[in-house]
Amino acid sequence: MLKPPPRATAADGAEAALFQGIMDGTIPPGSPLRLQDLSKQLGMSMMPIREAIQRLESLGLVEIIAHKGAWVRPLSLDDLYDTYFTRVHLEAIALSEAAKRGISADDARRARVALSERRVRLELGDLLTSRDAHERFHFTLYETSGSTWLVHSIWPVWRNSERYRGSAMRHPEHLIEPEAESHLAMLEAVEAGDSSSAVQLIVEHLNTSYEIVAASLASQEDGASPKVLPTADDLLG
Repeated sequence: MLKPPPRATAADGAEAALFQGIMDGTIPPGSPLRLQDLSKQLGMSMMPIREAIQRLESLGLVEIIAHKGAWVRPLSLDDLYDTYFTRVHLEAIALSEAAKRGISADDARRARVALSERRVRLELGDLLTSRDAHERFHFTLYETSGSTWLVHSIWPVWRNSERYRGSAMRHPEHLIEPEAESHLAMLEAVEAGDSSSAVQLIVEHLNTSYEIVAASLASQEDGASPKVLPTADDLLG
């Protein structure tokens, strides 16, 4: 059963509950989102749930067809590639600009705190809190770019990619050390104003994540061959 966490409004709570259910597999890809069923599970009226579903559609997590209903979008290699292709380009620009502008001491401290929390929570198996800390770390760096629209553009593809990362992160022990080192290096590159290294690191980071999930999906799609993402050299010329 889904349990809504406390939020400012009923729609916020419904959105958080549905998002978490999609992330942890409680609501599997392709599942219908029936208002009446969800209303009973969450103990709230259908109106905030309808609004929450519309919000999730705007993030690309849900598909709504008029007069037919809403479904969690299925996972596919094509969608995975499209998602990460977009992330590679947007996040490379964001980190490059962040390195050029420079990160404040306060934001650098917040990024380090998020990294530390992520590591501790991963070791404890607390994937929900570790995911939130991971998100805070990255978006602290992206916001340093100074571009509000760039950060807004990253948000929906980031959230969609979390659906794919979810299955890999259910067994995260093999990612703790490599990810910790990669994240710290990203932060240090931004602090040093080294935009080329920042781009190299984020592209390698995203390629690694993509390859892990793509290999799993390919085995489920009759051995389909995943496309190859752009490299840092492709982006830097």
